[in-house]
Amino acid sequence: MGGSATMLLSLSAGAALGLLYFGGLWLTLQRLPTADRPKTLLLGSFVGRTALVLGIFYILARVVEVGWEGLAVSLLGFLAVRFLLVRRWGLSGDLATNKP
Repeated sequence: MGGSATMLLSLSAGAALGLLYFGGLWLTLQRLPTADRPKTLLLGSFVGRTALVLGIFYILARVVEVGWEGLAVSLLGFLAVRFLLVRRWGLSGDLATNKP
């Protein structure tokens, strides 16, 4: 696979992972007020999302062999999605006003 194709694959994979991770976080936070066991929901969501992201990053590194440059580009895609989603959804509640 060519260098630019590998970088495009890495960027796309990172962006997709960002959508899954932060979209899952958003869904978890939406369900949290009505959850019967909020701590279990929060912990389970965190473990599942983190395992998915780390697993895909591992596959990119070991199976697809994108190299450290590809991993850096995929991380860039992951963080770019986070930035875009925060701008779209914004901060709400106490976080927006820095109240404890």
